[in-house]
Amino acid sequence: MPRNTKASTEPASPSAQRIRTLSELCAEAAQHVAEARMALFNESADAERALAHLDEAIDCLKRLLAHGRAARLNSGATLRPA
Repeated sequence: MPRNTKASTEPASPSAQRIRTLSELCAEAAQHVAEARMALFNESADAERALAHLDEAIDCLKRLLAHGRAARLNSGATLRPA
């Protein structure tokens, strides 16, 4: 039987929005890495384009790091020494 797939009209919780944002950042970084690889291994071997995509992937990872640090600060968690 088909299920009701109506979209909810209520806004997503901040936690759900954060998770979606983090997963989008991960997906974006992975896409840039894949595009860099394609730029290097296609017929034209465009190193400049590959580097541009790798820079974009690094920017995504930096944003992920910032999200993690902000979440840790907001939760009051501290790092334990190794």
